[in-house]
Amino acid sequence: MNMNEIQIARLLDQARSYVQEEKYLHAIQIYRRLTLSEPEFVLAYRELASVYAEMGQPQAAIGLLQRAEAVLPGNSEVIFLLGMRHLQLEQFDRALSYFKRLAAQKLPQVHFQMATAYFYKGNLTAAEEQFRLTLQLDPLFPRINESLGEVLLQRNAFTDAVHYLRKGIDVDPYSAVNHVLLGTAYARLHDWKKAYQEFIITVDMDPNEYQHWQLCGESLIHLKRYDEAEPYLRKSLELLPTSVDAMLALCKVLTVKGDLEGAQEIRTTAFSLDPVNARAGETRWKLRHQAQQLTH
Repeated sequence: MNMNEIQIARLLDQARSYVQEEKYLHAIQIYRRLTLSEPEFVLAYRELASVYAEMGQPQAAIGLLQRAEAVLPGNSEVIFLLGMRHLQLEQFDRALSYFKRLAAQKLPQVHFQMATAYFYKGNLTAAEEQFRLTLQLDPLFPRINESLGEVLLQRNAFTDAVHYLRKGIDVDPYSAVNHVLLGTAYARLHDWKKAYQEFIITVDMDPNEYQHWQLCGESLIHLKRYDEAEPYLRKSLELLPTSVDAMLALCKVLTVKGDLEGAQEIRTTAFSLDPVNARAGETRWKLRHQAQQLTH
C-alpha cells in the first residue's frame, strides 16, 4: 500500500537520524520498508546505497541499485548512481559503461565523471575532451577549470593549463590545490618567480603540508635565493623527515653555501632511506644545474 507524502517524509527523517547516530541496521530497516512500499522512490535507494557504502559494503550498494534499475529501467538517476559506485571502486570501465548510456542527454555531471574515469585510466586525451564538454555545457560547474587545467598540465600543455587554472582561482581563490597546480604549471614554464608566488600562498593556506614548503624552497633555489630557500626546506623536513626530495634540495643549498659537510651528511641519509629515488633525484638536480649554466 502506497504511503502519503507526510508518512514518507517522517520515515526519511527517522532513517537519517539513525544514520547520524550510526545505527545503520535500524536505518536499513526503514529504507527497505520505503523501497518495498514505494518501489519507484529513487531517493530511498540512493540513501540506502550510501548507508551500505558507509558500512563498507560497496557490493551491497551496487546490488541494491541494480535492483532499482530492474524496477525503473532506463532511469537516469539510478544509472548515474551505478556509474558513481563503480567509479568509487576504481572500476573505471564499468563506470564508463553506465555513464555512456547517459551521454546523449548532455548532462554536465555525467561528462565530468566520464572525464574523471578516463583521467584515472590514463587516457588523458579522452579526459580532456570530456572536461571541455563539461565546461561547454556548464561554465560554472564545480572544479571544472581546475580539473581541465590538471589534465593539460599532465599533457605538457603548460600555457593552456595556466589559462584554465587562473580561471579556476578566479572562481575559488581559496583552493590550495588550484594554487599548487598553477605554481607547478609556472614551474614547467620556468617562470619561477610566479611559481614561488603561488606556492607561498599554499603555505599560508595549509602550513602543515610539507610539500608546500618544499616547493617554495625549490622555487627559491631556481631563483638563486639560497638563504631564503633553506628555512623552507628545513621546515618541510620538520614536517616529513623522510622526504628524499626535500633532502636533496637542501643538499643543493648547503653545497652552494659552502657547507659541504652538512650537505654530505644529508645526502647520506637520503641514500640510506631510498637509494633509487635519491640517485634519480640527484641526477635531476645536476641536469637542472647544467641547463641553468647553458642559459647564462
